[in-house]
Amino acid sequence: MRVPMVLISSVVVFACGKSEAPDAGAVDSGSVEDAGFVAPLCLVDVEDAGPGTDAGLDFSCRGRTQPSGGQAELVITGKTSRAGFMRTPMSNILVELLRTDGTVVASATSTDAGLYRLTFDAGCFPFAGEVRATHPSPDAGFALSYSSPGTPWRYDRSNLELVLFDESTRGLAAGIANVTLVDGGAVLAMTVEDCAGNPVEGAVVTTASGAGEVRYVGGSGLPSSTLASTGASGDVVIFNLPGDSVDVSASLDGGVFARRVVKVHGDAATGTFLSP
Repeated sequence: MRVPMVLISSVVVFACGKSEAPDAGAVDSGSVEDAGFVAPLCLVDVEDAGPGTDAGLDFSCRGRTQPSGGQAELVITGKTSRAGFMRTPMSNILVELLRTDGTVVASATSTDAGLYRLTFDAGCFPFAGEVRATHPSPDAGFALSYSSPGTPWRYDRSNLELVLFDESTRGLAAGIANVTLVDGGAVLAMTVEDCAGNPVEGAVVTTASGAGEVRYVGGSGLPSSTLASTGASGDVVIFNLPGDSVDVSASLDGGVFARRVVKVHGDAATGTFLSP
């Protein structure tokens, strides 16, 4: 299972594991629509993605209605790690599952091996929210780490790694990317994917009003100031984002194929995916 963004191999894995596919044995409830749930829509009014759709990529899900079912109980498991050339497990880290409005609905503390487990009574609905990791000591200098799914969680999620950066590793990541970090700025780490979960190479990522500083991740796993589009991994890091959300889009051969508004957090890193 691939995870995007980890500085050095860890700026390319701030916090979001690869697959949103159902785990073995997951059962989709067919009764949710009868309960009055209105499923969110994928982006509809986008330009034609152009020739890129003929390059072995799948953009067929663009504009489709998201499935409305989910599990009765949502279980999210993974580990907390310290960023660096070699990531190491971090114990006693507070891990929380939050709704989009910031309400905490489940929490756990990582073990000596850095492992955690979150459970939530989802009531057979998709869950729109994010996971947050917090170091117990505010004096330790570790920034908050968030992970947000590309679409609301419908199935159990395993192997979700949350990577925490201290002041040293944040400075190192920014230096490699040729970026000067701004106090209060947010960092967003994304993998650009097609509908089948394949990374999209050659995608150009932009933000509304040109917010933030976009850096693409090369074959070395490092963000670079010289690359003009995503590499084979589809990974991109956007530094110094202002505010609490960013409107981000991806285009291929001049056509926009994916766009969404992503929640971000000042002085923290968020990992997610961008797909049609």
